[in-house]
Amino acid sequence: MFLKSARVKGKEYIRIVESYRDEENKVKHKTIANLGRVDKLINLYPFFDKLIEKYIGDKYTSIENINKDNSAKVLNYGYIIIKDMWDKYKLSEFFKRIIESKKYKIKFDLVKTIFSLVINRSLKSELSKLGYFNNKDMFIYLNEELKKQDLYKSLDYLSEIKEELEDYLLTQSLKLFKRDIKVALYDVTTLYFESKKEDEDEENQEERKKGLRQFGLSKDFKINDTQIVLSLLLDTNGMPITFDIYEGNKAETKTLLDSLDRLKNRFKLEKVTIIADRGLSSSLNLFEIKERGYEYIVAIKYKNNKELEEKVLDKSNYNQISYSSNKGYYGYKEFIANQTKNIKIYEGYSLYNDNYINNNNITIKTDKNSNKYFNKTITLTHKIISTYSDIRAHKDEQDRNRAIDKLNKKISSNSLKTKTNEKYLKRVINTNNDNNCQCDISYEIDLAKIDNAKQYDGFYTIASSDTSLDALTIIQRHKTIYDIENAFRELKNDLNIRPIYHWTYKRIKGHIIISFLSYFLLKNIQYRLSNNKKIINYLNNNDETLSLKKIVTSLNEINLLKTDINNQDYYLKIKHSTLTSKILDTLKIKSPKHILNNKELEDYFSNYKHSHNISEHN
Repeated sequence: MFLKSARVKGKEYIRIVESYRDEENKVKHKTIANLGRVDKLINLYPFFDKLIEKYIGDKYTSIENINKDNSAKVLNYGYIIIKDMWDKYKLSEFFKRIIESKKYKIKFDLVKTIFSLVINRSLKSELSKLGYFNNKDMFIYLNEELKKQDLYKSLDYLSEIKEELEDYLLTQSLKLFKRDIKVALYDVTTLYFESKKEDEDEENQEERKKGLRQFGLSKDFKINDTQIVLSLLLDTNGMPITFDIYEGNKAETKTLLDSLDRLKNRFKLEKVTIIADRGLSSSLNLFEIKERGYEYIVAIKYKNNKELEEKVLDKSNYNQISYSSNKGYYGYKEFIANQTKNIKIYEGYSLYNDNYINNNNITIKTDKNSNKYFNKTITLTHKIISTYSDIRAHKDEQDRNRAIDKLNKKISSNSLKTKTNEKYLKRVINTNNDNNCQCDISYEIDLAKIDNAKQYDGFYTIASSDTSLDALTIIQRHKTIYDIENAFRELKNDLNIRPIYHWTYKRIKGHIIISFLSYFLLKNIQYRLSNNKKIINYLNNNDETLSLKKIVTSLNEINLLKTDINNQDYYLKIKHSTLTSKILDTLKIKSPKHILNNKELEDYFSNYKHSHNISEHN
């Protein structure tokens, strides 16, 4: 960036300008901030001629040159938007009450440190906690007296108040806006460590007992790194309700039932509907969900179930939802299905308990691996919603064609593995007449398998345990499953929740709590903006969406350029995008003047009732 003078209609103006290269690799300039007319600026600010002398020279001076003596720094004040939401939830008061009730003897400002960690995770998540500490002055007046060890100590304290914090956030959010938690979205993911050591390898006995870091099935494909399992429960607005962390090798269904039971008991919920993908759709999983008193809406497999498959693939009696020339047909059919299965209930499932076994005179058996189990016949009654979409059919066909193209290339290059996926292949055994022959096995594309696969293009099935719900409601609710998939993407990509660099149980849990709280506040900001008419109109007119990433980018654009003139500090407001201006206007955050001295900057922050909670900057 550099300062540049420009003449417009005979008047000289001062601008902060940034260089960039366009698509043709040509150097272009874009204005970051318009400071105004030189004559007016000199009248308003007696020092401004010195500013011009220092920055402009013959035409302009690069800010990189100014920075050689560290006299200019870019400082963020966009974090006050997060602080505004923090204050709406009265989080400072909450944490102070917790500290008092638990009689913590703390020699540093825990509340301020927690808030600093939230800002780090929300706006500069690419920086580790150490990286943030080394650059803590990038946020003006945030926490200038912060000490490195306090960042880590605060995680230990946070780990002890997870449930109190979640309960408080939920209670407050129900007061602040309409929130329905009777329908919940659930899923799990894995978070990896930069570590190859499992907790059972730890020398510290306490950490061995916790046993969080384990090798398991990684959803990030980090097969050589230890991990934990993170479960997350969202409402239908995509707002987080609760999370839990488990050992890296924990089964998904077990995490769900544990979370649900705690949630139901804590919040006295009468009815909860779980919306999940096929990972939870086994008969035993669904049976246990119903046995615990919950409802479910899940995607299910219909192939290899003759009766179900025939009903789904029979295109008669499908009801049209929509049709257009570019998207084609989209429709559904519904029917009630009763499924009876004989299953094995193994030790570890909730049904495997002494009361249930004794009351039902159940005989315990042992399999070849010495695992205990008993047999049970279960019946599931649910409403099946089968949908067909021309768009999905086209996608299924494209996916299949790509898979076949890859297989053809591997066949041509003879690079197929011995134990390869044979979904679209058939094995060809090449023999000779020798009775003691060594037979070669090769592969070729199986056209019959491809023809068979085509009949399933475009179909998708959902099961609802609540048979009273109408089909369109079930379809609409199940579509919200993408919200939780998006939540994990945002936590991993926008908030960089992993990799995790901590190894003690408390530090790991504290790290996840900071990420959860940061995500909660940002999603509240997103919810408020997404329901504002001015923002909606702007987004529609500019064919834009309001992703969490865009909000984070906008908040990172709200900056001041700090410099000194005659040994005095001055702050120049840097220009930001139109969307950022709309966000500031919608949230009623008043922007500072284009140029401020120290006193004016302090006055600007003091206009916000929360400023004294951010930092004692006198």
